[in-house]
Amino acid sequence: MKKLLVVAALAAAFGASSPAFADAKISCGAGPKTGWLKIDRLTAKLTAEGWKIKKAHPARDCYEVYGKTPEGDNVESFFHPVTLQKILVLKRGKTLYRAQGY
Repeated sequence: MKKLLVVAALAAAFGASSPAFADAKISCGAGPKTGWLKIDRLTAKLTAEGWKIKKAHPARDCYEVYGKTPEGDNVESFFHPVTLQKILVLKRGKTLYRAQGY
């Protein structure tokens, strides 16, 4: 019985964390960090557009932002750190937006 509970708990934990793996293949191709714009510029831009930013940080070769869109969706999103172009927006693992070519 304990083994069944452990297996069920692991399956539930994996299922709950699976949206985090949805971004595993995203790559912005941004090049060296010396050419990146400051993340503060991205957060200021998004805030001006009506986003509510919870967390923003570099992730691999993109900027990753957790927040709420102007439409009210809680999302995980990725932006190109040189152009600040929106690359990918995910809501609970579901793709809301993906830039062409990414």
